[in-house]
Amino acid sequence: MHKILEFQAVVLAAGRGSRLPDVGGTVSKCLLPVGAYPLLWYSLNMLERVGFQETMVLVLDEDKSSILSALEKCPLKIKYELIVIPAEEDWGTANSLKHISSRVTTDLVVVSGDLISNINLNDVLNLYRKHDAVLASLFFNNGPEEWIELPGIKTKAKPDRDLVCIDKDTERLCFLASASDFEENVKIPRLLLKKFNSISMFSRLLDAHVYVIKHWVINYLVDMDKFTSLKGELIPHLIKKQLAKPKKLLEKKGTSERNVDVNKDIFDYAVESGYETQIRQMSAYNDHKLGNKGVYGGDIIRCYAHIPPKNTFGIRVNTLSAYYLSNNKILTKWEEITGLPLYDKIHPNSDVKTKQIDEISTVGDKSIVSEKTSIKETFIGSNCTIENKVRLTNCILMNNVTIKEGCVLQDCIIYTGATVDTNCSLQYCLVGPHHLVPTTTKGNHQLLAEITDNMITLG
Repeated sequence: MHKILEFQAVVLAAGRGSRLPDVGGTVSKCLLPVGAYPLLWYSLNMLERVGFQETMVLVLDEDKSSILSALEKCPLKIKYELIVIPAEEDWGTANSLKHISSRVTTDLVVVSGDLISNINLNDVLNLYRKHDAVLASLFFNNGPEEWIELPGIKTKAKPDRDLVCIDKDTERLCFLASASDFEENVKIPRLLLKKFNSISMFSRLLDAHVYVIKHWVINYLVDMDKFTSLKGELIPHLIKKQLAKPKKLLEKKGTSERNVDVNKDIFDYAVESGYETQIRQMSAYNDHKLGNKGVYGGDIIRCYAHIPPKNTFGIRVNTLSAYYLSNNKILTKWEEITGLPLYDKIHPNSDVKTKQIDEISTVGDKSIVSEKTSIKETFIGSNCTIENKVRLTNCILMNNVTIKEGCVLQDCIIYTGATVDTNCSLQYCLVGPHHLVPTTTKGNHQLLAEITDNMITLG
């Protein structure tokens, strides 16, 4: 593993998880437990495995101490600096990048803090290097989503989908939009169809929210001050600008405001400072077979997309189904995802008396599992207590959970600090943080939590 020196890395971990049910209390999405570690650890581990020695991590002010405490217990060599996003600001991801713009001195690798994958990021970095791109992005093509029955109230809500167009010969990313932006027909610019000969449109790709971008894009982002979202606004803008050409000097007219040229456009930032243009002109390399235009068709702005093989594991934990599925899959793919052996599925500080616990289950630090219990395909967090005559099947128990005697739980998620009282029978239920489920409760596809005005129950 070589050291990565030409890029800086930043992990975006200030999201609350708007598409996850709002029953998790004040727990940040990046601290949700997946397998043995918090969700954020997997993004940091991925950067470490490819050679990054340090990274910036953008977090909410109120989460900083909790994140520091959680990461101190994780195996990490990469140095991470937690940079606080003001809690009172309703910022998007582009605003967050503007917040750290003064710290960015090289090209930037942006990684979402909710990504779990066994991808070798060198594949994306090398695509970027090969074409001296403005943007290289990562999409997963894992086929149709796995159907799983989710805990909580049933919903007919459908996941958002992206429409992605990629030229299969060159890997150019030439169109990106949300499917919800179109009612019936999708209109593709005619110039796009003329320019690229073998465009494939995808509607089931998973955007990994991994972006490698030029340093000058950050300067453009700051000066223009019109983008709030990275995925929704800035990235589609860069992709669209591939079809544009710089304005001639005579076409630039207008006045200045605050000593900034109001007619300054993106091509005033996309200026090559070395010998890149001369090298391309002297090279025999070309990225297309047809036509008489030079390499890249003379495009100054070039965006690319890497799609790894279908057997690559990639999931973004931004919905209940993704969270549920990630915990189901993580142990079976542990070493290929993390590069580490999983020594202790049962933490050495825990007290597990039962012999009826399968190899797919885990037990966290200082948890107690009584002798007469049955544990199958279940994740048990830290400081949990499981009493006698309890059966747990395919459940997720977060920290400080108590399951009293005689309970039977199947396909449930129990949030931090909750207690399920004696002789309860729950299937496909969500139990909110610090909630007490009364004795002998029977539930199927129920949300058992303290109800709030802003309760979200969509999966």
